[in-house]
Amino acid sequence: MFRLLLLAIGAVLILPAGPGIAYDGFTAEGETGEAIVAFVRQAHEDLGFQGAVLAGRGGRVIAAVGVGQTGGKNSEAIAVETLFEIASCTKPFTAVAVMKLAEEGKLSLDDPIGKHLPGVPADCQAITVRHLLQHTSGIPRDNSRGAGTDLAKVLPTFLAGGPRTEPGTRHEYWNQGYALLSEVVAQASGMPYTRYVRESIFKPAGMTSSRFTGQRAPRGATVAVGASTRGADRSALDHPYGEYGFQYRGMGGLVTNLIDLWKWDRALAAGKLISNESYAQMTTPGDAGYALGWRVRPLESGAVVHEHTGSVRGFLASVRRDPADDGCLFVLASSDASTPFNVVKSSCENLLAGQPPVTYDKPQADAELDLDRALLDELVGEYRDSQGRTLTVQRQGPHARSLINWHGPITYGYLGRSDGADLRFATTGRWDAAAFAETDVVKVERDGKSIAALTLVIRQNGKSIRFERAGR
Repeated sequence: MFRLLLLAIGAVLILPAGPGIAYDGFTAEGETGEAIVAFVRQAHEDLGFQGAVLAGRGGRVIAAVGVGQTGGKNSEAIAVETLFEIASCTKPFTAVAVMKLAEEGKLSLDDPIGKHLPGVPADCQAITVRHLLQHTSGIPRDNSRGAGTDLAKVLPTFLAGGPRTEPGTRHEYWNQGYALLSEVVAQASGMPYTRYVRESIFKPAGMTSSRFTGQRAPRGATVAVGASTRGADRSALDHPYGEYGFQYRGMGGLVTNLIDLWKWDRALAAGKLISNESYAQMTTPGDAGYALGWRVRPLESGAVVHEHTGSVRGFLASVRRDPADDGCLFVLASSDASTPFNVVKSSCENLLAGQPPVTYDKPQADAELDLDRALLDELVGEYRDSQGRTLTVQRQGPHARSLINWHGPITYGYLGRSDGADLRFATTGRWDAAAFAETDVVKVERDGKSIAALTLVIRQNGKSIRFERAGR
């Protein structure tokens, strides 16, 4: 077990008065800001975290830093202005757009969705705009099929079977509810969803760099390319699902950076986007702690934070607001490998609360793992056995972080070699040569030059489990 020791930063940049960002590669203010920047940098070195983090307190930025490379043909250093896709962190933006329209008198949260969406079947007439915002429509999360930009084609599949529970009585996270909200926004505003978000949120907040997938980046912008364990790497501006249709619109697809997120936070705090009364309504928790586009979570201190997370091929994100402290925390990652992201997110939260960062297992150096880069690149991906269990191999810096999902329980570890011997799966903490030699062997099966399957030979009982590469 490796316990991180925080390092002092030699050059500390002091922010000017007011809410703006001053940066030259990074910003750190005060002991907490220095600790956050140091931790993010250390997590990049130890765990391969690639991304950007901003923390605010008292209406000021106390830490802002980017680590790693953007990737792609013209890769450069990730900075605070680098663009990332934020996936489901788009939902609070959609919710703000709905609240804005409610303030304008163009809709009511208690309107039946059929008032704004043509073709809603009779058994769904009791579902309201509020129910979609809260994920309490009663529609099961499995109702997720349907794609494209034609509402008439996707609505029957999204709402097939009607509510399984009475609307408003049970929380069940349903992405497609926010796709329907994007069309509610379009119908009520008289303009496309993306345009209304731009006019009612981006422009008033001064978010000059923010876009949606499929749109062009601002001139001179740096755009992160997300490393994925779920398929091919992708630019933040590339569509993860073919186009920005109802399979993703409203629920994800916003592309932004730390600077614009900070401007958004300040605009919300100042009441520039919606009134304080509307924001209070948005953040009043319902079932399961979910309000209107926000998760509401109490802290040990007694304070309450408003947050959302997002996950999509190549990217992970977290946005958090702490109104009691006039603070925020934004964590953006250009990889969908969850371990580095979760370590950074949890540790930054701890540091903001005056607590130590989380502890984590530090992977062994390359020479000790003896896993060359070419093989690592080949191994990355998802593999499935005949029972649907998955073996996932992720890039984690120079290492092959691996996990096996046994239909619920998950085994974490790394793939590696000891002294050029067989490829093995070693659970976390078994990194000395003697222990590594006693771990499970992984046999590589090729179809021509490509890896077709990995077979795990369990040392304890000699049983073999063959995982075939997904998508073959």
